[in-house]
Amino acid sequence: MSYLIQLFIVLLLTKIGSHLSNILKFPSVIGELLVGIVAGPAVLHLLSPTTFIHYFSELGVIILMFIAGLEGNLEMLMKYWKPSLIVAVLGVIVPTGSAALLCSLFFGFSWETSLFIGLVLSATSVSITVQVLREMGRMDSKEGAMILGAAVADDILCVILLGLSISFIGSRGTTGLDLIGLIGPKVLFFVIAFVLGKWFVPRFLEIFSKLSASENETTAALILCFGFAAIAVLMDMSDVLGAYFAGLAISETKFKEKLSLKIEPIGYAVFIPVFFVSIGLSISFKGMQNDILFIVLLIIIAILGKQIGCGFGAKMFGLTWNEANIVGAGMVSRGEMALVVANVALNAGVIDASHYTAMIVVTVITTLIAPVILKIYIQRTSTNIIYEND
Repeated sequence: MSYLIQLFIVLLLTKIGSHLSNILKFPSVIGELLVGIVAGPAVLHLLSPTTFIHYFSELGVIILMFIAGLEGNLEMLMKYWKPSLIVAVLGVIVPTGSAALLCSLFFGFSWETSLFIGLVLSATSVSITVQVLREMGRMDSKEGAMILGAAVADDILCVILLGLSISFIGSRGTTGLDLIGLIGPKVLFFVIAFVLGKWFVPRFLEIFSKLSASENETTAALILCFGFAAIAVLMDMSDVLGAYFAGLAISETKFKEKLSLKIEPIGYAVFIPVFFVSIGLSISFKGMQNDILFIVLLIIIAILGKQIGCGFGAKMFGLTWNEANIVGAGMVSRGEMALVVANVALNAGVIDASHYTAMIVVTVITTLIAPVILKIYIQRTSTNIIYEND
């Protein structure tokens, strides 16, 4: 199928899906995710996960997290770094431990397989959470700051645990990784991001703003976005993490408001819808009938593990239960890191193709459910605030 026809179908259907989703009082992202499932290999076969859609979706999630950084509040992130770390740690321990115990004791898997399945459920992706927070005006709240801070820590913890797990099963065909070599580039990334963000980014934007060309600042912002993302990948970090820090650095400059108005139309008109659709395209219902119980139980653990672990961590730092539940729900969504862990486990021979497919299904379905839960808790908190004011 021509890439032009693919893009035509995606853009047309995502707008219809978003419209219907909003009419039904769901977050618009649910409509876009469902478009991927219905139009994809699972149902109508109008779309498939092609190379074109893959790269377009990669750009979409990078721009989405860049926008999240632009709308971020560095002062609030620094203020909530301690609770964010605790939220991340509990959000890894509870679902990982619960899933590993379930797989080992109930399904009889080896400890290696159980551990990797648990690690798949430990990895949070806040890309979709960011969309819901933006729609409901909660990006600049203490819950939003805590979620974003915890997501950064969660990513690092997951990478470290993945490296340790691979080193333990190195004799099964995967080369053991040196822990210092694993952690070192991550630490270096944060140093580089801090230095560039504080001293280079403002000057870079100032220089570009004086050039005699069209859309100077917008181009400069995108250069920084993709540049930071590339640096993150070179340091074995997620590209979306680099893009987020680029946006966060720009948010501390005088160009923040102007660039937010310029970048958002670029992302939300074309690239970001393709990203949400691509998640739904990875769903396939073939061969799932043999793993229904396994999938259902893991979905329950995936949701409750993050909700309880992260929510309890947030509650420890003085949030109300409703606010803590927002944090928990905001950490439920899974994404690219979960897929990476599942792929590593498959390549290492720790899980077979059938259970790999089951983990992909768990990841996608959990991601579909997460924004609904998040919206419910945000609405509940907003209702309580109205009653208190009355």
